[in-house]
Amino acid sequence: MKKNLGLLIALIGICIAGGAMVFTPTHALNAGDSNSGINASAALFFSALIVFGAGVVIYAGAIPTNSQKHAE
Repeated sequence: MKKNLGLLIALIGICIAGGAMVFTPTHALNAGDSNSGINASAALFFSALIVFGAGVVIYAGAIPTNSQKHAE
């Protein structure tokens, strides 16, 4: 159950990061523009990477190690 939850959260994070890259307008990346920080979706992209990382950590925590496999 935890493995599936971790993979689902990681997939959601990757989809959000991809959406932030695809749907950011090209003119929003101009550093001289005063509104570029608002329209560039950088906060959305990096928060999506954090969500992806949390999903990977949940998935990795659900995988049993070799010592746990031999104890069972």
